[in-house]
Amino acid sequence: MITATQLRDFAYFLSNTSRWELEKAGIIAPGPSGDTAWKRFNNDFDVFAIKLSAEKLGALSDMINGYLQACEYSREQAATAARRVA
Repeated sequence: MITATQLRDFAYFLSNTSRWELEKAGIIAPGPSGDTAWKRFNNDFDVFAIKLSAEKLGALSDMINGYLQACEYSREQAATAARRVA
């Protein structure tokens, strides 16, 4: 089950992920051949995900999970720092 915080973090992932990161991960092709995929990622994410190959979908899933884990770690670190200050 996804929490409200995870959903917000996922929305941040969608708005903060650059084309370069998707190209580097092999999810979309670099250059003009990746233009359609990049546009779909930004404007129609559900169709973007549905059209990915299993390999690319796995890479995207790994990328999202890494982002969500980093967000959770950052929150934990902020909470720890706040407790030290208090």
